[in-house]
Amino acid sequence: MKLLKFQASWCQPCKVLTSILNTMQIPFPVEVIDADENKDMLQKYNVRSIPVLILLDENNNEIDRLTGSTTKDKITALLNKGTNHAE
Repeated sequence: MKLLKFQASWCQPCKVLTSILNTMQIPFPVEVIDADENKDMLQKYNVRSIPVLILLDENNNEIDRLTGSTTKDKITALLNKGTNHAE
């Protein structure tokens, strides 16, 4: 399992998301991807707006994603999908 976090330094919702994530225990590695510097990753994962959280399984297949401003509860639900998927 891995969590991809697409963001940019100028993105205010990205900063809010970072603040939320910093208060949480994430049970998977988090790979932070700067959208301005990684256009190929944006295309690979079909990211059209930021911030985006994409949960990947052990084979790098997408389990689910959250796009835009979100809540701690929605992030927790996303992470639980990964925890349940691993069992």
